[in-house]
Amino acid sequence: RVFLPAVRCMMYGFGDDQNPYTESVDILEDLVIEFITEMTHKAMSIGRQGRVQVEDIVFLIRKDPRKFARVKDLLTMNEELKRARKAFDEANYGS
Repeated sequence: RVFLPAVRCMMYGFGDDQNPYTESVDILEDLVIEFITEMTHKAMSIGRQGRVQVEDIVFLIRKDPRKFARVKDLLTMNEELKRARKAFDEANYGS
C-alpha cells in the first residue's frame, strides 16, 4: 500500500470525507497501481528496451488532451524548478 496516504488526501481534496472508507481508498489505489503498471509496460515496449523515458509516456498519452496538457504543465514546472534551484545554488555557493 504505497499510495494509500496520497490517495486518501486526493479523495479528500476532490470532495470526499476527510476519512474516506478504507475499501474506497483500496480500490482507487489498486486502479492507480494498475494504470501505472500498464503505462510502464506499454512505454517499455515502444522505447529503448528495459528503459522508460519521459518521451515514451508523452507518446502514449498524446491523444488524450487532458492528460497531455497536464503532463506538459508538469514538465514545464519541473524545468522551471530546476532553473530556480540552479540559480539559488549559484547565488548561495558561488558556482
